[in-house]
Amino acid sequence: MSSLPPAQGPDESPSDEQWEAFLRDAMEGGGAGAPKEASARDRLAAARVRRPRRPRRPRSGTARSATAWLAAAAPWTAVAAVVVFGAFQMGLIPVPRSSPPAPAAGSASGPAEAVSLPGGGTSDGDQCGTKGYHHFPLPAGATDVEPPSPASPASGPQLSLSHYGYAAGPDGEGGIVIGLRFTTPGTKKPLRVSRTLGGEGAAAEIEGPDGLVAGAHGLPVSWPSAARESASGASVDVSDGGGGEIVVPAEALCPGHDGDSVARSLVPPADSTGTVTGPPPYRLVVSLRDPAVGTLRTTLGLPAGGGLLSAVNLVPAARS
Repeated sequence: MSSLPPAQGPDESPSDEQWEAFLRDAMEGGGAGAPKEASARDRLAAARVRRPRRPRRPRSGTARSATAWLAAAAPWTAVAAVVVFGAFQMGLIPVPRSSPPAPAAGSASGPAEAVSLPGGGTSDGDQCGTKGYHHFPLPAGATDVEPPSPASPASGPQLSLSHYGYAAGPDGEGGIVIGLRFTTPGTKKPLRVSRTLGGEGAAAEIEGPDGLVAGAHGLPVSWPSAARESASGASVDVSDGGGGEIVVPAEALCPGHDGDSVARSLVPPADSTGTVTGPPPYRLVVSLRDPAVGTLRTTLGLPAGGGLLSAVNLVPAARS
């Protein structure tokens, strides 16, 4: 056998002593052949085995793994949540809220001052909150709830309210529509009032527990097409239940009130049988002044009363 010492590793070249031993054995004819040099592949594999593994660097822009980032951020996230919750509780963070619905067209109130009204008339806005206010001075008992007793039935020209309620017009403007009904009990003589009610129009006041909530005067009257007019068209025969309508527009409402709510408050409460059980929350008084009213009263032997008529929405409650 050859005395050639083996190489120390797959990537090491034979030493001088190994080559001398190889040459000597070759000359003697009994050598085992030249020692093989490790291939490049073997040398690379050996180098990877011996070389210490270097930690892999993170990619550019990534300092930590997602798991490490979450673990580090968790405490700060909890602190931030506590801070935000505390600020919310203290009202320091504004909370977006949906905008309130816009009021219905025509429901807006007017100013707290007297203003001209669309269609004619003037509001009583400067009297908002006043109790017992009436544009036409009413005689005592004009707004009493109790009707005349059977012993002294009503006679002469009378005014009553045939209907009232809120209505919205085609252009979006709304108002409280009030129907007027004239009667002449105790006489068959006609009552012919001027179309403009003596040139002054009608007045309407709506009062709540805290005073006037709506009011206007000089309101024009719309007469039905079937109204019996005089030859000149200047007067209308309202005998036997004739009448017309007036409208209290939204601009005549005091600030903070809307037509629909006010109109609902004009209706008296009733039980399941329709029997009125008490007065309505709001009182409506309509008044007008026309010379024809005073003239008819005089012919009946009654005081002229300045030609003033009034009506109220109050009705007597059922008695037990």
